[in-house]
Amino acid sequence: MSDAQASDARGEIVRDEEAFHIPDDLARALTEFAAVEQLSRGESICLILREYLRVKGYLKGPPPA
Repeated sequence: MSDAQASDARGEIVRDEEAFHIPDDLARALTEFAAVEQLSRGESICLILREYLRVKGYLKGPPPA
């Protein structure tokens, strides 16, 4: 990877972080949830979003097995 590509990649990460900031109280709750459920943070976020969107009617079908 060239220096320019690496710089672009770092810039993309910074933009992503700025676009999605998790407030401290939610981050603590997410960390606790992930630990209790024995999931990664990413898996926890997907599980929570999937269930929320399913309950709200935005995601169709039964929950995954």
